[in-house]
Amino acid sequence: CDDLECIYSQLTTRKVRNMIAMLERVESSYLPAFKTMLMDVETALTEAQDIHLHLMPLRRHLEDVERTDFSEMRPLLLPLLHVVCLTWVTCKHYSQPARIVVLLQEICNLLIQRALVFLSPEDLLKGEMEESLGKVQMVLSILNGFKEAFEDRREELHTYYKSDQEVKEWDFHAMMVFARLDSFLKRLEMVEDLLANALDLMKLEKIEFSGFKGKALSQQVLDMYEEFQEAYKVFAERTYDCLDLTNMKVEHIDRRLGTVFIQAFDDASDLEHTFKLLEMFGSLLERPVIAADAAGKYSDLIRMFSGALSDARLIYSRHVQAELELGE
Repeated sequence: CDDLECIYSQLTTRKVRNMIAMLERVESSYLPAFKTMLMDVETALTEAQDIHLHLMPLRRHLEDVERTDFSEMRPLLLPLLHVVCLTWVTCKHYSQPARIVVLLQEICNLLIQRALVFLSPEDLLKGEMEESLGKVQMVLSILNGFKEAFEDRREELHTYYKSDQEVKEWDFHAMMVFARLDSFLKRLEMVEDLLANALDLMKLEKIEFSGFKGKALSQQVLDMYEEFQEAYKVFAERTYDCLDLTNMKVEHIDRRLGTVFIQAFDDASDLEHTFKLLEMFGSLLERPVIAADAAGKYSDLIRMFSGALSDARLIYSRHVQAELELGE
């Protein structure tokens, strides 16, 4: 805007006006081109001034986003989009899909940049897993919240117009705005999955089995734990993406864990030992690959539980019968 004002002021000086008058007197062939240039500059200046005027309120909100810690970002997002909506409705030269899309893309880029500062990617996989997972989940929640706020404002955009105004909707596809943000979110979800896997598989260190095969099964689980630790360490120290390789390693370990669970389940001597086994595996049994292997044991568990109830009922009946006989 300042540059255009400088150019326009130069083109409207007395010296330039005198030059135009001279070109008119001699009917110069350069006159039409010069007048067209002058009109173009004037039009561009008017447009720039209008855009500058209407984008100024947005500046404070963007500065707040830049200053605020990402963990406290959520309350700022809806007011930010509110001002974007007002800009769309009131700014003649900015109520165009191409321009508002670029503005929203830049806001997404700013949020990604602030998220990266918050996450410190170079240390994300080297720190405490629970803390890193919590930070990743917080970023996912806030960024997805921004997308939800966008859809909310898009649906309510008609409320920003006066009754005598023609409503112009945001009829462009959301992908035009969120293509880069969605790629970032997908990456974050992969990191979230990796950290969740790591936290689950860290539990392997504490699993011990009893029974005839207990020692051998415990050693198998310990070997898998050490194998995953090595794989995670390699991944955390690499600077390039080896996430797919790690996911394959995790799936392989899950399949082996499923086999160990089946063997330990079959080796359990009674219902009490079976429940201890279930408690040891805990949330590991919720992992899809292990859950698929364990699903076939549900019917066995129900039969064991039913048998235990029958035994308890029999013991109770005998006890009641004995009490009755003693009473007689």
